[in-house]
Amino acid sequence: MKKFLSNTKKYVPLFSIITFALFLISIILHLIIVNNVAFADFFNYNLSAPTRAFMSYLTVIFPFSVAEIVVFASPIILGLLIFIAIKCGKKGKTSSIRYLLVLLSVVLLIFILFVWTYSSGYHTSRVEDKMGLDRSGIGAEDIYNTTKIFIDELNLLAPDIEYDSSGASVMPYSYTEMSEKICTAYERFTEKHDILRTYYSRIKPLIISEPMTYSHLSGIYTFMSGEANVNVNYPDFIVASTSAHEMAHQRGIAREDEANFISFAVLLESDDPFLKYSAYLDIFSNISNALYGEDKELYSQLMAGLDGRVVKDMISYSKFFEKYADSRVSEVVDSVNDSYLQANGQEMGTKSYEMVTEIVCAYLLNKTK
Repeated sequence: MKKFLSNTKKYVPLFSIITFALFLISIILHLIIVNNVAFADFFNYNLSAPTRAFMSYLTVIFPFSVAEIVVFASPIILGLLIFIAIKCGKKGKTSSIRYLLVLLSVVLLIFILFVWTYSSGYHTSRVEDKMGLDRSGIGAEDIYNTTKIFIDELNLLAPDIEYDSSGASVMPYSYTEMSEKICTAYERFTEKHDILRTYYSRIKPLIISEPMTYSHLSGIYTFMSGEANVNVNYPDFIVASTSAHEMAHQRGIAREDEANFISFAVLLESDDPFLKYSAYLDIFSNISNALYGEDKELYSQLMAGLDGRVVKDMISYSKFFEKYADSRVSEVVDSVNDSYLQANGQEMGTKSYEMVTEIVCAYLLNKTK
């Protein structure tokens, strides 16, 4: 026994011992989370939420994405790791083993962070159940009434929105101001619906936004740095709604359809016309497409009443996206994202992004169980 302890102390760094212990605990926690909804709810709200907030506080002071900088620096980091590995190899067996165990510990730490900050969000009870909404009975009439609400609201908001020469809507303030307005909207939402905890955070505009658009990703939440990263190459109304979407992930709403819904519901709590406009316009295609599938004639009748400025904004977005539509990169990213989502219990994979229609209908029409 003494020899075993002596060898352990000799070859295994204290950091690795602690990490291995946390890894085992995290595996057990993850298994319970996956198989017990009530525990997932408790863990997500009471343990993951403070951990996510802490991770966000570590990086919120930086106006740039720390995660993106790490990606940029990855060749340097890899070179440094190889250099250290060579030095440890020259020192002997003990140094090499300790170094490899430290590297393994860092990899395991990523899984530990995933469990403690984010994984429970995929296994909690549904948002609509927490809010008493029933999306199961949504039919053609409900979709028609919801589409009408969307058109009426967009028509009311359009006069207060700025548009550029191409017809695209323009956000009238900075990204920092937008973050503050969305955080305020989150505070108002949580006062009415105690289903998540919120705090001050900021969106991180990505430097690689333009090339990232070829992947068709408008944003990404990095649980390792607690950051809501947003592709600011997209039209402004997409940037605003995506920011609220990534902030939903940041607050523990992991499922994509639920993050889309929370983004929509939160932006409606804002007193800012552009944020409300962004909420309605971003989801409008989902709602109107659903109506088109149910009744093409009713769809045509309602669309005829949509404000021309909103129509031009939609056309402008379509023209913008033509450049990025056919992309091999997007196919690869979609495949990886689809596998990731399915591995975390979202059977529909990337199609889950589009499953927001029914819950939005239930919310706006106030359909309760």
